Amino acid sequence: MAKVKRGAKPETQIPTTSMGDISFLLLLFFMVSTVFVKEKGLDVILPKAKEIEKIPRKHATTIYVNRAGTITIDDYAVEIPQVSVVMQQKLAEDINTITCFRTDKDTNYGIMSDVLNQLKEANALRVQFEAKLKR
Repeated sequence: MAKVKRGAKPETQIPTTSMGDISFLLLLFFMVSTVFVKEKGLDVILPKAKEIEKIPRKHATTIYVNRAGTITIDDYAVEIPQVSVVMQQKLAEDINTITCFRTDKDTNYGIMSDVLNQLKEANALRVQFEAKLKR
């Protein structure tokens, strides 16, 4: 009888080529099937204007901020750092100055906040927010 030579024992291997695909599909499955709980948050009720109070224009300074971020004080364009200087001059001329703050509805809130901080720095604390009536 002829002797059969035994070769080397074959090694068993686990194929890892599709392991990345499987992990990606599992990740995608769990992302799609997971339900996130939506936080309720706080209910904020903003005040509504009930009546309009006329401001005497001889004591009023109007600051307007348009949607592009251009700031005008009594129809003169200024930059944000100049707001406090101009308002200090207006208060020196008339101590009873009321600042009428008007903005476009699409104005960036960051610009409005910067203007309000400049008014605080100038000690122009009498601020009225102008609004249009809805008809």
